[in-house]
Amino acid sequence: MRRSYHPALVLMALGALSGTLGTSFLDFNIGEAPQPGIYMVLTGLWFGLVVAFGLWRWGNSLPAALVTAVGATWLGWELAVNLALQFEQPWYKATSLPEGAKSYISGFLAGAVGAFTTWAGAASFTQPLRQPVVALAVTGVGALFGLLLPMTNSYDHPVILLLPWQAAVAAMLGFWLAPETELDRAVAMGPASGE
Repeated sequence: MRRSYHPALVLMALGALSGTLGTSFLDFNIGEAPQPGIYMVLTGLWFGLVVAFGLWRWGNSLPAALVTAVGATWLGWELAVNLALQFEQPWYKATSLPEGAKSYISGFLAGAVGAFTTWAGAASFTQPLRQPVVALAVTGVGALFGLLLPMTNSYDHPVILLLPWQAAVAAMLGFWLAPETELDRAVAMGPASGE
């Protein structure tokens, strides 16, 4: 009998691998921080491939769905990085926020934006992901794990943020991509009449 692993576990492992791999080749950028630009290009691409694999395996294997997932995930990464850079540099200087709060706020917001954009790309062709609760769950997990940004900045190593963030967001997508089981169907149907 062939053993089948839950999509959340598989995508979590692939997300962790992607997050680790995403810390390589970091110098491939177009732009000069903190100005808007295209940063750490391969980091978003690796994670986009993880999301596309999840859709291909458990969601929607149409080429348009896979390309959209990769593109939206990469775009989400770029939006998140640029938002964090802008908030921590020019926008922060225009506010009266305490110094310690800026990285937490920018990490939370950037994590939410990256996760929401990733979800939107994955959900655009995949019915099980097109529920408000899924959007909230994926975005919330991304925002919470975005709170690791200050630790990443302190230790100057992106794996502290990338590995857990990508693993958690991928796992959350996998949780909702899981095929319906007999138990799920029985619970959804409720007790049979006359019992």
